[in-house]
Amino acid sequence: MKVEVAKSAGFCFGVDRAVNMVNELLDKGEKVCTLGPIIHNERLVKELEAKGAHIVDSPSQVENDETLVIRSHGVASEVYETIKKTGVRFADATCPFVAKIHKIVGETSKTGAVMIAGDPKHPEVQGITSHCNGRYFTFQSLEELQKLTEQNPQLVSEAISVVAQTTFNTEIWEKCNDFIKKV
Repeated sequence: MKVEVAKSAGFCFGVDRAVNMVNELLDKGEKVCTLGPIIHNERLVKELEAKGAHIVDSPSQVENDETLVIRSHGVASEVYETIKKTGVRFADATCPFVAKIHKIVGETSKTGAVMIAGDPKHPEVQGITSHCNGRYFTFQSLEELQKLTEQNPQLVSEAISVVAQTTFNTEIWEKCNDFIKKV
């Protein structure tokens, strides 16, 4: 049997960037910890642990001689504030695409509602919601979006911006996007 690996197989750009950042810091001899697992890949996380990186749950757990790496799907705005207050040395491996979403929702939520397609329990979506400066809504399906607009009829007449978790299902996104345009 012939097995052919797709050219696009492997990590996405943001994850690859984050993993490389951790490896580069370790190669320089720095003590590294990541705020949660750097990615959702147990084998890779164990490889990084074997090289010396370890996982922390909050910036308060970072030792003075360690560099904290923020994982690719970003963190809540409050985490950045905590890092600044405590003076923890850190490297921000937030995917540039996720960081762009943070910036978009930070600006647009000042003048209208933000609608976020994604899993509200996922750290990326939790990070996005924390960067909102006003009302926001999350949905994971066309049905949830339809229910959301029925329960909030004012959305039809106000300025809204719509963003999606970077790993959101493209098929569902297209259906939701079509619905939003109609409504």
